[in-house]
Amino acid sequence: MSLQKLKRKAALRNPDEFYLKRIKTKKFGVFYKLKRRANKYPEDDLESILLKKEIKEVDVELEEVNRQLNKVNMERKEVNLELKEINQELEEVNLELEEVNADIEIMTREAKELRKLLYDMQKCKENATVEDPNQFIDDGVLTETQEIGGS
Repeated sequence: MSLQKLKRKAALRNPDEFYLKRIKTKKFGVFYKLKRRANKYPEDDLESILLKKEIKEVDVELEEVNRQLNKVNMERKEVNLELKEINQELEEVNLELEEVNADIEIMTREAKELRKLLYDMQKCKENATVEDPNQFIDDGVLTETQEIGGS
């Protein structure tokens, strides 16, 4: 539009237009409605309509919260399953560790017995006379004085 048309429109405009429009409306809750439409519904109906609208909003929020809660519950179930699997693996490892510890205990006892036997043999060797080289053979163990593969 040209500037002249805008000036003419402003000059022809009713100065009370805004005021008159405000007179014709009435406020219901947060809404402004024309008075002729305002009489269409009683105030109780308008309150019930507003209440229903609020209930719908709360229902939508509640559904969203329920969705989030279900998601968290599913994640928690997955974590619990993973923890159970980890606990089972730990139990298996602990059983294997107990078996290994038992084997180590047996080997330690056997090593002590062998050390004692070796010590006793060395003492016996020191105290014995070297008359018969075969006297140092004990349960298939060769001594230093006997040649391997010889008689």
